[in-house]
Amino acid sequence: MSKEQLHIDNDMLIEPQRVVFPVSWVGHIPLAAWLIAKLKPSVFVELGTHTGNSYLSCCQTVEQHGLTTRCYAVDTWQGDEHAGHYSHRVFDELSAYHNERYSRFSQLLRMTFDDAQAYFSDASVDLLHIDGLHTYDAVKHDFETWQPKLSSRSVVLFHDTNVRERGFGVWQLWDELSAQYPHMHFPHSHGLGVLFVGRDTPPAMHLMLERYQQDAAGLQRLFAHLGDRIVQRYERHQLQQAIAERDQHLKEYHQVVMDRDKRIAEQAADLADNRETLTQCEAQLVQTTLRLNEQLGSTSWRITRPLRETTAQFKHARQLAGGLKRFVQQRGGPGAVLKKTWSLYRQEGWGGLTQSVQRVVRRDIAHPARHDYSDWVARYDTLTPEVRQQLRDHVETLPRTPLISVVMPTYNPNPDWLIEAIESVRQQLYPHWQLCIADDASTDPAIRPILERYAQEDDRIKVIFRERNGHISATSNSALTLASGEWIALLDHDDCLAESALFWVVDAINQDPQRRLIYSDEDKIDAQGRRFDPYFKTDWNEGLFYSQNLITHLGVYHAELVRRIGGFKEGVEGAQDYDLALRCIEHLTPAQIHHVPRVLYHWRVHAESTAQSSDAKPYAMIAGEKALQAHLNRQGVQAKATLMNYGYRVQYALPEVLPKVSLIIPTRNGLQLTRQCIESIVEKTTYPDYEIIVIDNGSDDPDTLRYFETLKADDRIRVIRDERPFNYSALNNAGVKQAHGDIIGLLNNDLEVISPEWLTEMVSHALRPEVGAVGARLWYPDDTLQHGGVILGIGGWAGHAHKGFSKGSPGYVGRMSLISDFSAVTAACLVVQKKRFEAVGGLNETELQVACNDVDLCLRLREAGYRNVFTPYADLYHHESATRGFEDTPEKKARFEKERQYMIQRWGSVMSNDPAYNPNLTLDHEDFSLAWPPRVAPVPERVD
Repeated sequence: MSKEQLHIDNDMLIEPQRVVFPVSWVGHIPLAAWLIAKLKPSVFVELGTHTGNSYLSCCQTVEQHGLTTRCYAVDTWQGDEHAGHYSHRVFDELSAYHNERYSRFSQLLRMTFDDAQAYFSDASVDLLHIDGLHTYDAVKHDFETWQPKLSSRSVVLFHDTNVRERGFGVWQLWDELSAQYPHMHFPHSHGLGVLFVGRDTPPAMHLMLERYQQDAAGLQRLFAHLGDRIVQRYERHQLQQAIAERDQHLKEYHQVVMDRDKRIAEQAADLADNRETLTQCEAQLVQTTLRLNEQLGSTSWRITRPLRETTAQFKHARQLAGGLKRFVQQRGGPGAVLKKTWSLYRQEGWGGLTQSVQRVVRRDIAHPARHDYSDWVARYDTLTPEVRQQLRDHVETLPRTPLISVVMPTYNPNPDWLIEAIESVRQQLYPHWQLCIADDASTDPAIRPILERYAQEDDRIKVIFRERNGHISATSNSALTLASGEWIALLDHDDCLAESALFWVVDAINQDPQRRLIYSDEDKIDAQGRRFDPYFKTDWNEGLFYSQNLITHLGVYHAELVRRIGGFKEGVEGAQDYDLALRCIEHLTPAQIHHVPRVLYHWRVHAESTAQSSDAKPYAMIAGEKALQAHLNRQGVQAKATLMNYGYRVQYALPEVLPKVSLIIPTRNGLQLTRQCIESIVEKTTYPDYEIIVIDNGSDDPDTLRYFETLKADDRIRVIRDERPFNYSALNNAGVKQAHGDIIGLLNNDLEVISPEWLTEMVSHALRPEVGAVGARLWYPDDTLQHGGVILGIGGWAGHAHKGFSKGSPGYVGRMSLISDFSAVTAACLVVQKKRFEAVGGLNETELQVACNDVDLCLRLREAGYRNVFTPYADLYHHESATRGFEDTPEKKARFEKERQYMIQRWGSVMSNDPAYNPNLTLDHEDFSLAWPPRVAPVPERVD
């Protein structure tokens, strides 16, 4: 066949300057170069770039042809279940190469595909390459969400159209789309589909399409040959490099062998000498032991005992002194520490200072390695033989010992990890279990013999082999058919249960037989069996559950409940456990959902595991969004679920007629802060119907008073004079009585609005029938966090979650960036329905005049049956308490201590065990670090 017949032109003959592994796309580089040259796109976007083989070849073509194309690569560069998960080095190497050569016309957008849409106008993209997660739902979602961005001359590329394994579904979507649009398909290199979506096809493209329709096979052979030429060149280069490396390694190994032989000869000589020395030492040891026994029985040994104890105490004191020295140096030296100490004394008095010093010694000097999870596990989560026996003995005392069916779907697992998973069930301290395994037609020949062997050895293990692959939901339902237990526990085929897992589940069942869904804390385990990255969860927390799958592992469900809802639902694979939990809670009360605050499940992390990362947009997260939206629809909740970076966001619809919001701002003088606060509200807030009530607590600054006079020109703002002695609770309560709105917003005068939608977001939650107080995310002016929810028990009574964390940080397991329930939120920015505020008595202006009143209000709302919600989608700056000054007088110190004692007496049980926190996390810090020791007992109390 001649060159003319093959339709070769120079645009196809690209020599890519950079090719790296993997090379599955490299065979299509000639076609991509030809498309860029002929289409001359104004905007080219690639969704899923990985190492950059495809993208950089397109950039190279743009540069070599002198085109005006703007190029954009969109990726999180963290991987997914198909591309595998990889380290930051992939992006770093790509970015370094790219920025040196193509940054004039190209950008790498490190974000999710959905987030990137905001950067592009509708009908602006001429060439779109979709190569992200390759499941059917994922690639369909990408095509449909980006379709409005496509221009009238647009072309869309789909890679991996020929792959039909490991859940790939691009082929399925390609079959649907190729029936609707003109197209070309090239089956080599995993398959590439070229879809002509735009109506205005350029002439060169139209001509190629005609030639494809006349001789598709010939054109496919042409580009396969051109692509194979590049692949072969890459493979030759790799082979030459491997040979060179092999030769170098052989040279190094030869030297190693020579060095080893020399060391062996030297060690043999040393060994002979050591044997002689050892014989002499053994003789000396015998003599020393005899003399020591005589000494221990002597009168002098007994007399000198106090001296020995004093020496040991002195040694311990020296260790603490060394720790104190390091602590002072790390915090800026003696001057900075003394300044902080004096400030603390002025605010909290001698008692507060003493408690703070004790906490510092305990957490930073005596126990500096407080983030060492391996050490924590060794100390507090490793069972001793004595504890194991106690737990076994306790089983004999339990009134209820239900059979628990552990359900495990399998498909081509790592055989070693499969065995570990099965053995983790067999080693359970609680003996009344069965393991129900359904194999989803595994193609690995090693799997079936393993399962058959276990089923023969242990009659508690039931196995069913499916004839056809049906994915995880169908396979889990197959496993459910084997289950005869009263409870169902879920286990993945490469994960492990803690040996006490089922014991603690049954202990929870015996504590309250009405429970129907039980979940535990979890951590991750790597290929070597090292435990890391624990998730110490909250008790049942609907807000957090709507933001992420709080239940996950270990999840245990009453069998009757699972059967009532129809088991696992097909169509949400990847999030089938989240969907199951969502459908289950629709039939439960919060009291029937129980959290066991112990790590009972070890989630295996490897390249194909969703435990590796959820920051990208994996299929599981997309399916989870779908499941969450379906749940909201079934519940009749007018809301939209959206996948975000660290989980989901549920946006609740507002009514057609918006309620008026009364924003109450107590102040005294503080002109600059108060004006900044009010102006930021007026200039930035998009919520339309609000009023501002300034409670002037006896201002005497002339400039402040003149400013208040100017506010009268705005009919949305009122200034109410209140000259009584400062009582924060009373001032706000008085403001509420003057409020015209159905919604109350309590605001400090030192706030500054950041996000224009802050009030819209907070009102949308406050209007929900089950919600009490709503709190915002507040930042210090240096962009470190001031408030992300209140945690009870921190520092003796309460603290702010994630205080001091930097902007951009997701916080502990994403909580700083997710809507969730907290026991309390700060009244520095708190929104609540007026009728609910008044129903619980407002702020306590008798016992809690200044401090703790917001926490007390939230706890009374919670006691009345409402949930308190923190939202990170209402951002404001907080120039904290800048007009109040220090608690530095005897009267203020006494008042603060009295208020703190009132809180402990009124709310003691909740203060010591915050349900929105976890007893395995510290009460000494606000950073969700580990508790040393945890506040959970190693063995349970007896159940009568």
